[in-house]
This record gives sequence, C-alpha cells and structure tokens, in this order.
Amino acid sequence: MATGVGSFYKGSDLIHDYSCSTCEENDLNTEAQHFCPQCEHYMCDKCVKLHGGYFKKHVVYGRGDIKKWAGFSMDICDQHGNKLEVHCDDHQELCCSVCVALNHRLCSSINHLPDLARGFLETAEFKQLPAAVDKMRSSLGELKNVRTKDQDSLIDSYNNIIAEVKALRKNINTILDQLERKTFEQLDRMMKDLEKSIKDDLETCAQMHDQLKTMIEQLQKITGKNKETSSYIGYRKCQSKLSEAKCLEQVIRQKDGMKFKSDENIVPFLRNLNNFGNIEGIHVNKTQSSAKYSVKIEADDAVCDI
Repeated sequence: MATGVGSFYKGSDLIHDYSCSTCEENDLNTEAQHFCPQCEHYMCDKCVKLHGGYFKKHVVYGRGDIKKWAGFSMDICDQHGNKLEVHCDDHQELCCSVCVALNHRLCSSINHLPDLARGFLETAEFKQLPAAVDKMRSSLGELKNVRTKDQDSLIDSYNNIIAEVKALRKNINTILDQLERKTFEQLDRMMKDLEKSIKDDLETCAQMHDQLKTMIEQLQKITGKNKETSSYIGYRKCQSKLSEAKCLEQVIRQKDGMKFKSDENIVPFLRNLNNFGNIEGIHVNKTQSSAKYSVKIEADDAVCDI
C-alpha cells in the first residue's frame, strides 16, 4: 500500500510529520498540508477549504513555506517533510530517505549525517557561523534601508522622466512652429511676387489692347493719294504689334499659380518612431564594508566563504 510523502507506517498506524488538527479532534489520521499561525492549526486539503470559508483574512502557509510552520525543525527535509539522514557529496545536498530514493540512487558518495557531524561543534567554521549570519543580517538590513530610499528615488526619477519628455515635446513643438513660420514666410513672399506679376500682366495686357485698337482705327482712317503706302506701313506696324501681343499672350498663359508640396520625409520619419526615447534601467553600485567568513565543512572540497 502506497503512503503519502512525509508519512510512514509504525506497526499498524500511519505516522505523519504533521497531522491535521481538525481531523485529529474527530479521531481521523490525516496528513497536514497547511498551517494557520493565527489559529495554530494544521490542516489537510479538505479542512483548509472549510477554514478559508470562515477566516478569509487569515494567512495560511502550505508545504512550500514549511519553515514558517509552528514546531518546524531544521532536521526536517524542506521538500518532503521527513527527517534528514544523509549528505550527498555529489550534489552537496542534505537528503531524507525520500530524496535518496527519488533523486540520488545513482550518486557515488552519500554519507550518514551523524558521521559527518562528529566533532563539528568544535570546528572553527561552525564557531564563525553566528558572526557570518549576523553580518549578513546586518547587510540585508542596510540593503532594505537602501531599497526604501530607492523607492523614493524611483518616484523622483519617474517625475523627472515625465518632465524630460514634456520638455522634449515642447522643444519639438518649438521646432515645428519655426518650420511653420518659415513656410508661411515663403508663402507670403511668393504671394507678394505673384500678385505683382498679375498686376503687371494686367497693365501690359490693357496697354497692348489699347495700342492695337488705336493702330487698327488709324489704319482704317487712312485716305489721300498716299493711302496705299500709308496702309502698307500701318499693316506692317500692326503685324509687328500682333507678334508682340502673341508672345506676351504665350508668356502670360504659361505662368502658374502656386501650390504646396510637403516634405515627403517628415510623416514617414514620425511614423517610424515608436516613442520619444527608451526608458532604461540603471545599475547603481552601493559599496559597503565587507568581511569574509569561512563556512567550509569537512565534506566540502572547494573553498566556501561568505
């Protein structure tokens, strides 16, 4: 008959490392998978659902947080809840019987913990451990303070970036306003030149119109004995004036108005931009005093300092 992880048979009874408190009160033997520190109750998967219905605000720890369970022992395997018995030198891991059966059957060097621990209390590495732990706890406390300050600094950085983006947008708007102003200035100059050109053409057309009218009227009024010669002279002058008028007409008809042709690079360039710039994380080195402690044990082959 198969047993659950963290359980074993003793005689005819199934013994668990942690048993469900509620089930025990009802004379049931069920392995606990959860612990509520406020109720100080161990619970199986079934009972934890009932507990959650009554105490929604209670924080419940599962097997993954077994170190937070009341009565937790350092001798217990974090993964399986069994008593730690051996050390695997191949993987440098403390193992229970289930660990060995599942993950370390092919390992070449497995030592019994009591053998490794014999005389260990008198070793320098064990005596240095409290100081190393205190040093690390102090370092973590300092790091916590630093990160708290970083939280305020992060808000400042956020606001500064917003200000920079708005300043960039304002600068872009200024540049666009300048481009618009220069374009309008060019438009005004061209408008002025074209208005003058049209005015000059109107005056020239009117003048040519009147000259042709006068010449044809004078030609038609020629009389006397020299009429033929005078008419020929008038004809030649009219022809010359007509040629001049035709050239003027062609020049004027070829004149265009004005239209706007935008820079083809502007819109595609803007559309290809994903944003105004990249927001990048920065690494800030936070140096502090340090010390080195050896935590090497006899089973370790390599240097092990913290």
